Amino acid sequence: MEEYEAHMQQRLGKFNINEVLRQAKDLRSVFVEGLGEVRYVLLSEADITEIAKKYPDDARERNLQALFRSLAASDAEVTLDKLRALPYDVSRVLQETVLNASFLPQRKTLKPGSTTPANFKA
Repeated sequence: MEEYEAHMQQRLGKFNINEVLRQAKDLRSVFVEGLGEVRYVLLSEADITEIAKKYPDDARERNLQALFRSLAASDAEVTLDKLRALPYDVSRVLQETVLNASFLPQRKTLKPGSTTPANFKA
């Protein structure tokens, strides 16, 4: 484990908040079985806070607004009305997949539903 940590420290270097902020805005993608590649951006703390303040008593609307912001940033065809018109199971899978995406890389990046940057290069 120490060898792995040393390798990662050498590869990543010191934490650089400006680099993290730049990378956080990168377009990402995830493969969703039955839907294909879904492209999105991660939401910031400010995005989440704004949505939570605007819809404090409606968890479904908070999730829908968050999904909209994540998807619309990568696809101008995405609208709230279109998201509301989706079959429930599709909406639920998109919300579970995209809204649970992480900035930090996942250990298993090749299985369906894993999240990786769209421009990820191993």
